[in-house]
Amino acid sequence: MATPEAKRAIAAARRDLAFRASVSEQEIIVAEVKAVEWPDTSMGCPEPHGTYVDQPTPGFRIVLDAISREHEYHADTSGRVVYCGKRRQG
Repeated sequence: MATPEAKRAIAAARRDLAFRASVSEQEIIVAEVKAVEWPDTSMGCPEPHGTYVDQPTPGFRIVLDAISREHEYHADTSGRVVYCGKRRQG
């Protein structure tokens, strides 16, 4: 069973992807959720010109499936999510 932190991160990722892909949250399938520790606050998806703190950041790697494409999100335990892009075409 997912932790409350994982559930919060999944919900935030689903909301974001529903907006990005113009689909309902019900159409999004959670393909994978894995607990990870990111090496810094960029959570593995640094933005150009972003400023990040070099400290271990516990969180999750979330893979969602929408419209035959997998989308990867990285999250911390507070529920902040970062969209890392499409993984592959279906």
